[in-house]
Amino acid sequence: MVGVLLGAPGSGKGTQSELIAPVLGVPHISTGDLLRAEAEAGTPLGAEVAPLLAAGELVPDELIERVLEQRLRAPDAARGALLDGYPRTVAQARELDRLLEAAGRKLDFVVTLDVDEQTVMERLRRRAAEQHRADDNPEAIAERLIEYRQLTEPVIDYYRARGVPVFVIDGTGSTEAVHDRIAETLQKISRR
Repeated sequence: MVGVLLGAPGSGKGTQSELIAPVLGVPHISTGDLLRAEAEAGTPLGAEVAPLLAAGELVPDELIERVLEQRLRAPDAARGALLDGYPRTVAQARELDRLLEAAGRKLDFVVTLDVDEQTVMERLRRRAAEQHRADDNPEAIAERLIEYRQLTEPVIDYYRARGVPVFVIDGTGSTEAVHDRIAETLQKISRR
């Protein structure tokens, strides 16, 4: 089973993906985490990515696709994966479809976390203080929210048009409450 968890920056995608992936029996794959790991490891790809991440800019699709394709080939992803925050654009969604099709797979569902911007801003400010992430500065946050609205929200319509089940989940409240909403939704998918 391959699924995607979408939502604005700070909507809780990473937290919820970490909770849901074990329930599904698949790895949680965050392209952001993969790219940050490359940057920290100082790999050639990491050297290309590091300045973009520090500036809060989007990493070129070609770089993301290389690291994602490699990760989806890992043995623990043989049964599927839960992608966190990817695809971010319709072009990436098309590329993901191509990657999955080439591997004899398909996208089974999309879950979108719906959180208002004020809550997102508060969460990201807290995360910046706790995790010291360079991409959680106020300017980068504002830019990422604009990019989400302009580039990522159309991905939801793309998947709906392709017949992929898309579920919009209220992402506010406690971590446990949001997890329960997602788990209930995924139970509906597994009954199909």
